[in-house]
Amino acid sequence: MLRFVKEPPAEAAEVTEQRLPMSSMIDVVFLLLVFFVMTFRVASQEGDFGMQGAEIVGSGRDEVMTNLPLQLKLDASPEGELDAITLNGQRVASLHDLQLQLIALNADGALRDVVMTLDCEATLKYQNVITVLDHVTAYRDTTGQKKPLIASTKFAVRR
Repeated sequence: MLRFVKEPPAEAAEVTEQRLPMSSMIDVVFLLLVFFVMTFRVASQEGDFGMQGAEIVGSGRDEVMTNLPLQLKLDASPEGELDAITLNGQRVASLHDLQLQLIALNADGALRDVVMTLDCEATLKYQNVITVLDHVTAYRDTTGQKKPLIASTKFAVRR
């Protein structure tokens, strides 16, 4: 138990004793600890996209690697909204049309090993980039099942 003794002034002869209640502070610390332990959730970091490493020569992989260069350029309006989409130099009217073109290119899983390069304007809002990534990485078929398209993406280097 902690005791605080107050020095009496020269003319007073009595000593006052004050106690600090430790049990209530320990209870509060314990409740805070329980609260943070019970509410802790492990979440993946935002912007953590799946990347696949390069294949090692002689690894025994029999599949043929597709080497389609896919360059996706995203232009922004002055307000930061998505203004224009260009896939390999050809303008695409909408995100849905972009997805349809990628589905056509993905015959027999041809896009499985392709890395798409995204060239985004610096003023493009982050939400628009995520929306485009949602459209190029997967789609839902007629039965409602999710089908993969592009597995790996990278961002172009700004000069």
